[in-house]
Amino acid sequence: MSTSPLHGSSPPRGAPGAATRVPGPRRARPMLASPGELPRGAGWAFEFVWSGLRCLGHAGNGELRLVDDEGHDVTAGFPELGAPGAPGLVLDGVVVALDGVGRPSPARLQRRRRVRAPSRGLVEGTPVSFYVFDVLEVGGRSTARMTYRERRELLAEVDLAGGRVVVPPSFTGVDADQVVRTARHYGLEGVVAKRVESTYQGGRRSRSWISSVVTRPQDVVVGGWLPPRGGGPGIGSLLLGVPSEGQLRYVGRVSTGVTTGARREMFDAARGLACPVSPFDDALPADVEGMAHWLTPRLVGHVEHRRWTATGLLGRPVWRGLRAGTHPATVQAPVLAAPVVATDLALDDLATVDGPRSRRAGPRTVTTAVGTAPPVEVTVPDAEVEAALRSRFSAHFVHNALTAIAAYVRLDPSRARELLTEFADFTRYSFRDGEVSTTVAEELRNARRYLTLEQARFGERLGVEVTVAPEVENVVLPPFVVAPLVENAVRHGIEPKPEGGTVHVTASGAGPDCVVTVSDDGAGMGPEASRAASRVDARHGGIAEVTRRLHAAFGSTCDLHVDSRPGSGTTVRLRVPARDRQQAPTGRLLVG
Repeated sequence: MSTSPLHGSSPPRGAPGAATRVPGPRRARPMLASPGELPRGAGWAFEFVWSGLRCLGHAGNGELRLVDDEGHDVTAGFPELGAPGAPGLVLDGVVVALDGVGRPSPARLQRRRRVRAPSRGLVEGTPVSFYVFDVLEVGGRSTARMTYRERRELLAEVDLAGGRVVVPPSFTGVDADQVVRTARHYGLEGVVAKRVESTYQGGRRSRSWISSVVTRPQDVVVGGWLPPRGGGPGIGSLLLGVPSEGQLRYVGRVSTGVTTGARREMFDAARGLACPVSPFDDALPADVEGMAHWLTPRLVGHVEHRRWTATGLLGRPVWRGLRAGTHPATVQAPVLAAPVVATDLALDDLATVDGPRSRRAGPRTVTTAVGTAPPVEVTVPDAEVEAALRSRFSAHFVHNALTAIAAYVRLDPSRARELLTEFADFTRYSFRDGEVSTTVAEELRNARRYLTLEQARFGERLGVEVTVAPEVENVVLPPFVVAPLVENAVRHGIEPKPEGGTVHVTASGAGPDCVVTVSDDGAGMGPEASRAASRVDARHGGIAEVTRRLHAAFGSTCDLHVDSRPGSGTTVRLRVPARDRQQAPTGRLLVG
C-alpha cells in the first residue's frame, strides 16, 4: 500500500476492503508530485507529507464520497468522515490515521483499509480524518485553472464544518531547510514544494509539485548479522541496537546499503567478536533468533532512516558504514517531539521564523451580502496580526478560528461580524500585561469567548456549560490560566470524538480556597497522550505552563490536578487561595 499523500493505492482485488471502481471516462484524477530536491528561492509553498490513502472527496447530497486514485469508491470504509457544510465540493486530500503521539500511522490505517464495513469499536478505536490540501471544484465549478495560491485561499473560505476534515498548513516565505527540520523534529516523512502560481494538472506528474523524503541520521550498535534471504554464505543483513538503561535494545535490521565493500569491512572489524548468545535484552523476531550470528556489541555503525515506528524500530533504514573509534556508550536514540496534533506545533514553529509574506500588508475588508439584505463589511485580521496571535496562542486555535470566520463571511455576514467581535475581545484580553492580575469572573468570560469561537467550527458537536458562584467572582488569578485548560478539553477531548461532547467550566468556593474545574466527556487521554499534552509548547499556555504561572503567583498554596482516562473524558482542577480584589479579611471562608 502506498503511504504518500501524493501516491494512493487500493487493496488487491478480492481483498476484504476492496472497493468498486467508479465508472465514467471523465473521472477526476489527482495531480502527482515529482520526486526531487526541494527548490530554493521565491515562488514556492511547502506542505508536510501526511502519510495515508490519497483520495478525492466529492461533497454533495449530505455525504462525502471518497474515491481513491485508482478510481475505487472507498466511502463505506470510513463512515465517520461526514460531509462538509458546503455542497458541490471536490477536495483533494488524504485519509489519515494518527498514532499515539499524533503522527500519521500507515499501520493503523491498514487496519481500517482491510474492512469495508467497520464496526463501531473499530471506528472508535482507530479513528481517521480527511486531511485536505487542495480544492478542485466549488459549487460544481472547476478551480483547476486557478493558481495554487488562489486555491488555498479559496480552501480557507469554504465551509468544511460538519465532518472530520483537517486543512493542514501551507508555508510561504520560509526556507525549505527550516520546513525539513520541522518535519524531522516531529517524525513526519517528507515535504512537498508547490509552485504558488501553478494550476492543477489532474492525472499528471508535474514538476510544479516536488516531493522530498525526510531522512534521519542515527548511530547504532551492531549486535549480529543474518545470512542472505535466499541462503548462502556471507552477510545478508545486520542486526542493530541502541543502548538503553545499561542494556541493548533491538531496533531492527538493515540490508539496504550493505554492499560488497560493506560486508568485507564488517568481516574484518568483527574478527574475534563472535559470541554464543544474543546481546539484545528484548525479545526478537523468530527468524532472527533461529538464524542469527551474534556479535559482542562493540561495533558502532551509522544509518539513515525514515522514522521511528510506534514499536520502537527504525523505519526503512539504509546502512552508511561503520564509525571507527566510536564507543557504543555514546550511542543513544533521540527524544522525538510528541505533539498531540503534529500540525499544530509544526505550524507554531514555522510561524515564528518568518511571517507569511504572500499576503499583502494591512487588514482585508470583505464586503458581502446575502439575499436582499444590505451589504455588510467584515474586516479580517492582517498577516502581521495573525502572526502575532500565533506567537501568543496555539496555531491550531488561530488557524481554525480565522478559517471559521472566513467561512461565515460569505454564508452569514452578521454572524461573521459577531464572531470577529468575540475574537477581538479574546485577543484584547489575552494580550493584557502579564504582570497585572485578573479575576475568576474575567477568566471565565474569556474562556466563554474561546468556546463561542470553537462552537462556530464544531456546531452541535460541542456543548458548553459555564457556571461561576457569585462569591468567587472577584477572586484574584494570574491572567490566561483558564482558557488554555478549556482549549486542552476541546482539542484532546472533544475533537477526536466523532459525535463530540460537552465542556463544563465551573468555579466555586471550597473552604478558604477557590476551585476552578474544566472537564469534558470526550475521548480522554491515556498516560502517553497526557504526557504529550503537558509538553505542548509553553509559549501557548499548555497545562505545564498554567502550572508554572499558578506557582509563580501563589507558591505552594495552590495546586493543579489532571484526571484523565481513555474513553472517560478529562477533568482538570486548579485550587488557589480565595483572595479577592477587595482584599477580604483573613479567615473569611467562601463556601460553595
